[in-house]
Order: sequence, then C-alpha cells, then structure tokens
Amino acid sequence: IREIFERYCAGDSQTAICDSLNERNVPPPGKSNKKWYPSSLQTILRNEKYKGDAILQKTYCTDYIKKTFVINDGSEIPKYYAQNSHPAIIDPEEWDLVQAEISRRKELSQRYSANSIFSATIVCGECGAFYGAKVWHSTDKYRRTVWQCNNKFKGDHRCTTPHLYESEIKELFLKAFSKMM
Repeated sequence: IREIFERYCAGDSQTAICDSLNERNVPPPGKSNKKWYPSSLQTILRNEKYKGDAILQKTYCTDYIKKTFVINDGSEIPKYYAQNSHPAIIDPEEWDLVQAEISRRKELSQRYSANSIFSATIVCGECGAFYGAKVWHSTDKYRRTVWQCNNKFKGDHRCTTPHLYESEIKELFLKAFSKMM
C-alpha cells in the first residue's frame, strides 16, 4: 500500500504501478483477482481507511432476507465520518497529496502520461493540445527526441507550431528553475 501511494505521488501511472506489481507477482486484494488492474489501484488510492479514517454506513441493507445492499448517498440514512478511528498506514498529508494528484490527472481528461517529466506539461500556444515526444532517426546515429504538438498532423486544420528539441526544453527548464530558486 505504501509503495502504491509513493509511486503515484512520484508521477507513475496506474498502469505502470500495476505492471510492476504483476511482474513481481505481488498478490492483489481479494480472492478472485489474479492480476492488478488500474481500477483496483484507484479503489486503494481513494480509500480513506489507509489514512486512519472511516466512513460509516457507506452501504445499507434494504432486504435482510435477500441480503440486498445499496450504496448510501446520505438521503435514506446518515453517513458518519470517523477520524483517527484506527492506526494509519499512510500519512494523512500523503493521502491528501494523492487526492489532489488524482484530481489534477482527471482534469487532463485521459491525457496523463508518466513517460517523461515533460509529458502533459507543454501546451501548444496555437491549439491548446499537449506536446508529445517523437523520436527522429530512431535507427541511425542521428537519433534524437523532439517534442511537437500532438495535433500537428491531425485533421484539416494542422497546427503550425515548431517542434522543440528535448535538449532545449531541459536547458530552458533548468534556467527557469534556477531563476525560481
């Protein structure tokens, strides 16, 4: 659990974390699952129990004979939030950081990528799309990584913004960071 939270905060995607856990044969929660899936990670990352809190009456039984349970939205019976109800596995501050990161990635609308520190951060000034890494001359000695607008060659209206070399981006980032410090 701690590794999942740490890696997510460090920028790893849910898929990358699942792949790593599956490669190491770490068993997922539950009896029927044989593999980790992003949906099970999402459940873990959003679960307040790992920070030592509990939401009581998340579900309620509508029929005790049929054992029918319904998710409680708070309109039928009250929900209760119990703070520090048990020892925490994750620091509450780290849990809050993960919730903020989940929200940030959700706002990117499925465009989050953990492949590079610059993924989903460089925005095209013309069309608003993200820049993506492309490899030029991938099989010869002139190989280099460039970043260009992901909409550059899509649709009828093609973006005219220039590509950027990764070395230039790194240099500009270091200049901006040193000015900030």
